[in-house]
Amino acid sequence: MGDDATKAEVAAVIKDIFRAFEEHRPDGIEAHMHPDVTVWDVFTPQLIQGTAERQKFHAEDQAQMQARGPLTLTIEDPVVDAWDNTAIARYYLEFDYQPPNAAQGRVRITNVLRKIDGRWLIVHHHEGLVPTGVPPITE
Repeated sequence: MGDDATKAEVAAVIKDIFRAFEEHRPDGIEAHMHPDVTVWDVFTPQLIQGTAERQKFHAEDQAQMQARGPLTLTIEDPVVDAWDNTAIARYYLEFDYQPPNAAQGRVRITNVLRKIDGRWLIVHHHEGLVPTGVPPITE
C-alpha cells in the first residue's frame, strides 16, 4: 500500500534519524519526531513520553554511546505501508559497538508516522531485540 514516492520519503526520514544518531545530533533526530511522540527504546525499559523524558533519554543514550568504541549501523530497507496521511515502517537494524564496552545485536523496529503540513513525522517508535529462538522447555 502506498506509492513509491511515499515509501521513499519515509525511508529517507528513517535514514536521516540514524545518521543524526551516529553524528551525535539529537536535534536531528527530534526534527523528525512529532512533539507527542512515544518511544520504546531497545535499551530502556519504560515508555518514553514527553519532551523532558526524550531530552533525558537523548542525553543518556549519547552518554552510553560515548562510553563505547566505534559504532557500525546497518539498516535494511524498510517495509512501508501508507494510507492517506498515515504510514507504518518496519525494518531491521544491526548495531556493532567495538571495545571498549563492546555490544552488538539485531533490532526490529516499527515506526508509525503522520504526514503533517507536508512532512512525515514519527508519532511512535518501537524497538526490540530480535529473538534468538524459542526458550527451552524444561518442565
